[in-house]
Amino acid sequence: MPALGRPTGASFLVGETRPDDVVTPEDLGDEERMLIQTFQDFAEREVAPYLEALERGDREVGRRLFQKAAELGIFMAEVPEEFGGLDLSVLAVTGMCSIRSRLGSLGSLVFAHQGIGMLPLVNFGTPEQRERYLVPAMNGEILSAFALTEPSTGSDAMSIQTKAVLSPEGTHYALSGAKQWITNAGVADIFIVFAKVDGEHFTAFIVERDMPGLTVGANERLLGQHGTSVAALALENVRVPVENVLGEIGKGDKVAFCTLNVGRLKLATYAAGGAREAVEAAARYAAERTQFGRPIGEFGLIQRKLADMAARAYTAEAVAYRASGLVYYALGASAAGGRPSLDEKLATMSEFSIECAMAKVYASEAYNHLSDEAVQVFGGYGFSEEYAPAHMYRDSRITRIYEGTNEICRLYAQRATLRKAWGGGLDFDGWRAAMPLGARPSLARVDQGLGAGPAGAGSADAAFETYAPVIRGFKRAYLSLVGTVSDAVDHARMFDADNQQLVASLAEVAIEIFAAESVALRVAKARARGADESVMLEALVRIALARSAERIRPEVNEILGALLAGDALEARLGEVASWMPLPPGSIDDRARVARALLELGGLPAGEAQPVR
Repeated sequence: MPALGRPTGASFLVGETRPDDVVTPEDLGDEERMLIQTFQDFAEREVAPYLEALERGDREVGRRLFQKAAELGIFMAEVPEEFGGLDLSVLAVTGMCSIRSRLGSLGSLVFAHQGIGMLPLVNFGTPEQRERYLVPAMNGEILSAFALTEPSTGSDAMSIQTKAVLSPEGTHYALSGAKQWITNAGVADIFIVFAKVDGEHFTAFIVERDMPGLTVGANERLLGQHGTSVAALALENVRVPVENVLGEIGKGDKVAFCTLNVGRLKLATYAAGGAREAVEAAARYAAERTQFGRPIGEFGLIQRKLADMAARAYTAEAVAYRASGLVYYALGASAAGGRPSLDEKLATMSEFSIECAMAKVYASEAYNHLSDEAVQVFGGYGFSEEYAPAHMYRDSRITRIYEGTNEICRLYAQRATLRKAWGGGLDFDGWRAAMPLGARPSLARVDQGLGAGPAGAGSADAAFETYAPVIRGFKRAYLSLVGTVSDAVDHARMFDADNQQLVASLAEVAIEIFAAESVALRVAKARARGADESVMLEALVRIALARSAERIRPEVNEILGALLAGDALEARLGEVASWMPLPPGSIDDRARVARALLELGGLPAGEAQPVR
């Protein structure tokens, strides 16, 4: 099959990505790994002793650790050098976010400030605004929060009711309205607030905490992230100087959605890091806990659980870093050796917003599920707050809601994909016609005899060919489903509320394709390097691909069952089934992966192979 070439948003669905064209965690270079290690040391040495105090909401401890994070340069990471920052790459910053789950409640304090609190100032601030707000925010002198959500408008952000009215003398705007679920509200010094000028023009403002008319409510009682300050804001004719308009009047959507797309990218690596942590905790406990005279890790059902956890966490990392790599390389290409302009950044984040949304969905659901599984491995101890899985379980749940609910992310990703295809940006029909039918794809064991292959050019491609027929089958199924839905539903009504279930099923299949291809590409690269864990990874990728097949099948049934009947339904189900791999029988694979996990104490870290 022809290679994909330079990727664009959702183009993985209509081409074949090669291993050398994706970024995996093993590809991180010295700069990225040094930053991650620094942050890991910070988590272990500075934060771990105070996790309970942070959980209780001890603001003094939180602010002191926040200042230490500033001293490490964490808040300078994404700030360009000309503004006094470090201007680190997307990979370095998203890699840093993989440690967030180890910070407990400090994670929300630090990353809500470093990300959604500061990026609007970085990307849209005037020189005067950056001097007044960004510099002290970098230094940890002030703390910023992002205020978009309102009581009646959660996912429907463009329908906010907060209004801004220009004063007769033209010196300030009066902001009136309410915000809800604002992270860091109780401790923030400034807020990036969104309002509609004259009730019409969606605009961002910088609002200082002590401006008259701004009231911060009591902290919400949260399911998890107990030490996090999340509260409502009330604005009653808050006088905001015209100099505090952030960006342009009526262009606040650029401020909001550029920030949120980057936020989804970061959240994906954060959730993938949390998923890895859950696997590590479960593996260590299974090796130490004995029942009936044996470690519980030797029992088949625990091995099954550990192996499935490992496959999902390893895939979540592959998905998160692949999405980050797409943005990383696109920014590098657009800047032609220099630093990308704001317009180039906006265009790149818009181009790959589909993959950002998919990565956020996959990784957050993996984190949430694996935290639950870690509780199960620990048994009764997992239900105790004295052990790590309890807080993992509580803290992971919000990731499916942060940065746009997973339901909204699914609908957005599929809507954007279909509109791109309808506009000629994705050749669905041409790609489906070009894919060879061949025999039914197989997930049979291939590690005996094939091994990692010889090092050198082409070896990763050869390794990937082991899995490519399965992924082509997935893609053929997706394109076939798109055709069926498009024939049955008018394009103008495709995204009506009545058709959301069909769109969400298509999204589910597309996400599983992205995940399956990402993990296969990651393992192919590891095999080509001759990684010590190649045999384990061979088993792990089979488990992952089998899971994707089992996730795709019910969505196929859902769509075809809704739109076809009788002989036509039976024929189409049989056709799609011929593109799906037969169940491989994963008992031996799970035992192999579980034994390796118990020996390693978690997933393999992988060798550093710096990106080019």
